Amino acid sequence: MVTTREVSNGDATTVTHMVAALRAELEGGQKQGGPDTQLVVDLLAMKERVHGFLAFTESRPVGLIMLSESAALFAGGTYGIITELYVVPDQRSSGVAMRLIEAAVGLGTVKGWGQLEVGAPRQPMWSRSPNSALYLKAGFAEIGPRLKLPLHGLPGQRAKRDAAGSSRLDPRQQRALSRFRSDSTSARFA
Repeated sequence: MVTTREVSNGDATTVTHMVAALRAELEGGQKQGGPDTQLVVDLLAMKERVHGFLAFTESRPVGLIMLSESAALFAGGTYGIITELYVVPDQRSSGVAMRLIEAAVGLGTVKGWGQLEVGAPRQPMWSRSPNSALYLKAGFAEIGPRLKLPLHGLPGQRAKRDAAGSSRLDPRQQRALSRFRSDSTSARFA
C-alpha cells in the first residue's frame, strides 16, 4: 500500500538523493550529483512557495513530487508547477506517481491554484518517455515547449562578478542587464 505525506525539513537528505537520481536519469548519466542538501533545506523552508510530497511503501520512501507556486495573468492568479517527480525504478507502474500527482492536485485545490503545470524533458526524450503517458492519463494537456535562459547564480553573485569585470553573461544578456539597470535607476529618481 502506498501512502503519501508532505515533506518537511527533516526529509532534506531523502529529497536530495531522489532529485540526484532523477537528474542522473534525465542527463543520461552525463551529469553527476544533485542539489546540495543545504539548498534543499533552504527551499523546504520556503513553505509558502515550495511544497512537496513523499510516497512510501511501508516505511520505505519510493517517490517524490516537488512543486512551486507561481502567479501569472494567463493563469488567472496563482498556479502550481511540478518541478520534480521521481519514483524509484522498482516501484514504477505501480500507481506511486499517480498518488503523488493526486496529492499535488489536492494541495493545489486547497491553495486555490488555477492549474498545475509541468515542464517536459527535451524532445525526442519526452515522446519516448512513459512519463508523457502518465501525465496525459492524469488529465494534463500539452501546451507546448518551455524555454529557459540561465542567469547563472544569485543577483548578489552576479553584481560581484560584474563589478570585478568577469561577467559570465553573453553580450546580449549584458546589454539587457545594463538597460534594466538604467531603466530601474531612471524610474527610482523620476
